[in-house]
Amino acid sequence: MTHVAVIGGGPAGCAVARRLALGGIRVTQFVSGTVAGREGLSRRTCELLREDGFGDLAAVLTGPVPRGGHWGSGRSVAGEEWLADREQLAAEMRAGAAAAGAVMRDDLIEGIAGDYPEFRVRTRSGAEVTATAVVDARGRRGAELHGPTLLALGQGFRTAAPLPSGTAIHPMSWGWCWIVRNGPQLWIQLAGQPGDGRPEGWLARAARELPELVSALKGAVSIGEPVARPSHARRSIAPAQPGLIRTGDAAVGLDPLSGQGVYEALRGARVAAAAVRSLIDGVDPAVVTRFLTERDDALWERVVSTAAAFYAENTGIGAFWSNTAAAYRALERSPVPIATAIERRPVLDGDRIRERDVLVTAAQPRGVWQVDGVSVVALIHYIQRVGNATPSAAAAELARPQAAVLAAARWLRESGAWPDRVSQVISAGG
Repeated sequence: MTHVAVIGGGPAGCAVARRLALGGIRVTQFVSGTVAGREGLSRRTCELLREDGFGDLAAVLTGPVPRGGHWGSGRSVAGEEWLADREQLAAEMRAGAAAAGAVMRDDLIEGIAGDYPEFRVRTRSGAEVTATAVVDARGRRGAELHGPTLLALGQGFRTAAPLPSGTAIHPMSWGWCWIVRNGPQLWIQLAGQPGDGRPEGWLARAARELPELVSALKGAVSIGEPVARPSHARRSIAPAQPGLIRTGDAAVGLDPLSGQGVYEALRGARVAAAAVRSLIDGVDPAVVTRFLTERDDALWERVVSTAAAFYAENTGIGAFWSNTAAAYRALERSPVPIATAIERRPVLDGDRIRERDVLVTAAQPRGVWQVDGVSVVALIHYIQRVGNATPSAAAAELARPQAAVLAAARWLRESGAWPDRVSQVISAGG
């Protein structure tokens, strides 16, 4: 039986391990301690957790709770999220992976040697495990391309009386503050530049700017030690290696101000699991590696662009914001002219990575394979061949519902990829 080593016990590692184990693959998952803290999860993140089989997390999730606060531009923050203790969430997800059949080992990894299809994973305890593939989900580590260096400092408190559950985000001249209230528990997270004053003085400094923080801390007593973590966006630049798959923060880490790390970790875990299954099925490792690299590159570009926009919104309240926005903008790549063309590229086809014909456009440089389950290239070829197709005829030819074919045709028009000689063939009127 194929053996896969999954390194890391966070959301990405647990989701990959569970998916592979449920598919009959022998999985050993290496876990270690989890850094204390709180996570704010969106509705779509909770939906992904349920879809991945982690549906029994009610005991560790609180919500939905209101999300509020304000932004330097004058915009109010409004919404909802679910709260989770990071250690409890990790424990429940590890239990879910183990229940699916993954073998858990509480051990640190000292090194990974070999290559596909025979890796040797060496642990601190002296054990060595041989694996066909390795999924590295250990988080932020190793050589990286990163945004401006930022530090998040979190501290737990217990309040004198229970507070209404909810979260709030507030900008300061030198960083930002996230306040999490959950009954008698309070979590304060501050983010700023590591060299901007001593971190142990950040809380008092933040209180001088934020009346909301002073109000939340009234009568509160600190619990445990402060927790410091990097909070800037990062992209691993370790050389791509067939069969050694990085996922979650080990591949691309988000700036928490402008993205949800758990959401991206769960999405990335699905891709990592598909990559492993594809290798086992005999898909060319170079095809799998290319897909993973291109996906991570595209995610990194989106992460950088989103972070730049979020920080730019607060440039009027301090140099921290304008400098951080400028640093993220410096990482953005200049647009490269891309001609609309049909190319053969790797895509995610269900739970496998395969090569397919895709339509590449300036807006979709990685290419689009399907729209509503309709192959856009097959639709283009059909229209070019027939020359006078109706929606019903195209639906019959492509074995897809007429509504889906119309949606794909609409997308072709809107993307500017509709063949000139058949520009009025398929229409909603038939």
